[in-house]
Amino acid sequence: MEDRYMYFPYEYFKAELRGGTLISETTKKAWAASVETLEEVVKAIEAGKLHWCAMYGTLLGAVRHKGFIPWDDDIDIGMPRADYDIFRKSCFEYLPEGYNVLDPCEEDVNGLDILRICNTASLCDDPEFLRKYHGCPYIIGIDIFPIDNVTDDKEMDEGICDALKLIARVLTIDTSTESVSFMDMAERSEILRILESTLHVSLPDDEMLHINLMRQYDRLSSAFSRNKTKNVTVYRNHRFAPSHLFPRGIFTNTVEVPFENMMIRIPRDYDTVLRIMFGDYLTPVKFGAADHVYGFEEQQRAVFDALGYIM
Repeated sequence: MEDRYMYFPYEYFKAELRGGTLISETTKKAWAASVETLEEVVKAIEAGKLHWCAMYGTLLGAVRHKGFIPWDDDIDIGMPRADYDIFRKSCFEYLPEGYNVLDPCEEDVNGLDILRICNTASLCDDPEFLRKYHGCPYIIGIDIFPIDNVTDDKEMDEGICDALKLIARVLTIDTSTESVSFMDMAERSEILRILESTLHVSLPDDEMLHINLMRQYDRLSSAFSRNKTKNVTVYRNHRFAPSHLFPRGIFTNTVEVPFENMMIRIPRDYDTVLRIMFGDYLTPVKFGAADHVYGFEEQQRAVFDALGYIM
């Protein structure tokens, strides 16, 4: 695949205030690298004639800021389940050499429960890499969420969400950076017993456990992929929020809008989507989730500095 770099004017990389938040030169480089990475992922998706659109913070940023939310630094996109499953198997054919595909159904990726495509597997100071990614040596990841059909049977949907929460709980215990208590381990053992009994599967507690749990997670999430249901969702959020439901087809009817230095796809009815996701999305509110850390300087900078590099 021929390398092609996006053009960013020199002024783009200067530190600036956006919405009262200071955006550093380092973050600007990371933003440019993220957009560059997204473009490669989009080319791979569209090579297979598959559907995609911006999701969550990226969608909010596109609508409200025409780019990143000032205190955000990652990119989220979504794909209908059928396209998501095709892409996770075919993406290697279209992505640039060196890209790293993290698929929790194929490898244990420390609790990750969605597909993530990174521009490299490790911090990189190769001159050609730095040219392409605008001086950013960090690992840049694009998170891809599967958009699944939701059964119209509320009781059945609650059962699916309960099972997904149990799977997520085991992954949370196993990937905790804090010491795990005896009660946590007892809870973990009971959850595995319940999952085996409820799902009628064997889940040996070995090196394949996380992969097998994620395969069950995907099986449950996609259980109604062949049904013409009223609503769709991202189960990662729906399992805790029953109202996280979107009209069927809303994510495939898209338009293109500016996002930093490129055009990205968003739902044509973005207002409905954003109100379901965030409520009053027009009023900026700085927020984050417990499993998400904002700021490249807080994530990988310390590692890179420890290796003796200067950015």
